[in-house]
Amino acid sequence: MIVWSGRGFLSLLILFIAIFLFIPILPETYITQSFVIPLYIAAVFSFIFGLKWNKTLRIFIDKETGKEINFKNNHGLFWINMEYWGIIFPLFALVILMQSLDKQGAELYLNIFLILIGIGCLLYFGITLFKIKNSTISNSEFQKTDVAPQLSFVKEEMIINKFNNEDPNQYLPK
Repeated sequence: MIVWSGRGFLSLLILFIAIFLFIPILPETYITQSFVIPLYIAAVFSFIFGLKWNKTLRIFIDKETGKEINFKNNHGLFWINMEYWGIIFPLFALVILMQSLDKQGAELYLNIFLILIGIGCLLYFGITLFKIKNSTISNSEFQKTDVAPQLSFVKEEMIINKFNNEDPNQYLPK
């Protein structure tokens, strides 16, 4: 059973599409790489779009009390946010590559090159996440000052008011 929230399923979808594209392209001798390269592709996708989609904050204003209600987006897969899958996927790839280091010739050098790419991805993604999570201005405060969520609230309020004026019994069977 696959559990996701928001657009988190796209991480697995990208992974499976990339695997099914790389298996027929690469020769059978490079079967390990046909799983590692899609893991890296899914990692980059998950990290970039996870950061982008999970940092947005929607602000609604309660009509009765006038207080702001904040809704933060949550896009994740198996209860883990998408940006963290950008670190988990390269870890899986590194485990697969470490198991196939006994190869000889060009495949050994390709594995070493892919290991270096994986370590670079892990370092970059880890440092970036560390900087974002420990920044002096939190993501929610940054998004509160943004005008876009408030504009979307006005549109949603207009839609709600439109439906509040209608008779709800008109949709019932007669």
